[in-house]
Amino acid sequence: MLAFAATAATPAAQADVLTFGSSLTAPANLIEARQADTAYWQTTFANGSSPAAPVGGQITTVKLKGIALSAPLPGVPGGETMWHLQALHQQPDGTFKILRSSQAFFVPTIGDPQQVSTYHPENFCVAPGDVLAFNTVGGWDGIVNQTGPYPGGTPLQIFSRIPGGSVAQFTGADKTNNDDSVRADHTRGRDHELLMQLTVGTAADAVFHCPGGLFNPYKAVSATPVPGRATAVPKPKPPQKVTIPKQRLTVSRKGKLSVALFCQPGAAPCAGSVRLLSKHSRPKKLASRRYTIAAKSTGKASLMLSPSARKMFKRSGHRLPVNVVAETNPGGAERIARAAFTLRKRGG
Repeated sequence: MLAFAATAATPAAQADVLTFGSSLTAPANLIEARQADTAYWQTTFANGSSPAAPVGGQITTVKLKGIALSAPLPGVPGGETMWHLQALHQQPDGTFKILRSSQAFFVPTIGDPQQVSTYHPENFCVAPGDVLAFNTVGGWDGIVNQTGPYPGGTPLQIFSRIPGGSVAQFTGADKTNNDDSVRADHTRGRDHELLMQLTVGTAADAVFHCPGGLFNPYKAVSATPVPGRATAVPKPKPPQKVTIPKQRLTVSRKGKLSVALFCQPGAAPCAGSVRLLSKHSRPKKLASRRYTIAAKSTGKASLMLSPSARKMFKRSGHRLPVNVVAETNPGGAERIARAAFTLRKRGG
């Protein structure tokens, strides 16, 4: 196999938009597949450049080279191809905390295997030094005896063999949500490059709530005054978020439940995470899940209680008081919804 020198895109000097990550010049010739949620991120480029965000600002575009393969069954278009962009920050103990996740994107399943797809995250903020990860939901087809087309997950041909490069990964079912901490595994990512390139906007090319951003989409615009007539100034629109409607939360025998969320009207979908917390003096996270819901629509987030949460639910006599907390990216007090519920046994 031919060896290609790894090259990373070099940030341009004195610009409002900087490009970093893979140069996308290498071929997509490596495949990775996982059953469960998996985050991949570059830790080393072969040319020594840093894979981390060079400045604080807003990620405006993401380019991904490659496709999701339809093998092993001809004509079957990829398994689960959903993915999210995630910002990670390394902690003193060496683990990485997941700070935020984008709305849902999808890897193409047809066309040129070397095609480059472009995505536009909504209001996705980064700080200098943040690591950007490709997070796949896996792709297990749910067939226990593994006779389905994708028992090991959807094959993603979005990597290249680059001597000297290194890609870290972390795999864990429902363990790659916002605020989770993950530990890098390098055992399968040596001499690899994740073919993902990003641009980060700064100053006027970043929304005001991102580090260094100046653009305010909610700023009131004064109308042209008309002599002799009072001019009304439009009020700023509040940040878009989800609300939690009244509902009955029931848990199945396997610990599964669904939470309905409503995305307020706006120009963009709501993307974020929902957490289920116990109502103890020291709240315990019982379950969590990411969501992406179209504007002015109701969607459902499917959650799975952790083993300890299922024990807590059983000890409560299947009537467990909880708080549901939904935070729409990029976060903040004005984009958090809370509601109190009592979990009940389904059918009870």
